[in-house]
Amino acid sequence: MVTLDAYHPASYDPRQLDVQAQVTGAQSGLHYKWFSQVGEFDPQESYTPKTSYTFASNSPRDRVWVEVWRENERVAESHLDVSMATPENTVSAPRPRIELAITEVPPYDPAGGPDTRANIAGKVTGQLSKDYNVVVYARADAWYIQPVPYSLQPILPDGSWKTWTHTGSNYAVLVVRSDYKPMTRLDLLPAIEGDVLARTIVEGKKR
Repeated sequence: MVTLDAYHPASYDPRQLDVQAQVTGAQSGLHYKWFSQVGEFDPQESYTPKTSYTFASNSPRDRVWVEVWRENERVAESHLDVSMATPENTVSAPRPRIELAITEVPPYDPAGGPDTRANIAGKVTGQLSKDYNVVVYARADAWYIQPVPYSLQPILPDGSWKTWTHTGSNYAVLVVRSDYKPMTRLDLLPAIEGDVLARTIVEGKKR
């Protein structure tokens, strides 16, 4: 199963969207093919579940979709209707421009488990507030909050954050407002809306 989210990047341009796929199930060996009716993707194919989309000059609306492939087999697909003003799954109110990166990626470990442990760290830049925090998830059979239930990680004055995590196949980080109440276990990560201000997903580092 795959779902799509679309949101304006931190460097706001109404003609551009970041499009991200969420896949449930085994994620190793996947690659992604991105399509639209009239707009353009860069890249058109990727090995990460994220790409950049630009609206056609004469069209403020479009339908975008992704095909998920493993080797020569298409294993999932999904579509999403988007517009320059309010892409589906986002809110129309102005949002702070935030960029989020994971700079220390934990190892790829699909089995994960309570007896595993690794460090994860990153950087947040842009329009930050002291009321913002980071939430970390690791994926095994589902997304599990790290390192303990309901935990929010502080963003330091220089924009950095760090914590430890149980290992998984993929890792996700959210920038959220301080009153956000994170779920302990998720099948799908929350979209960038409401109290979720930014999100990024990476595959674990393979040895």
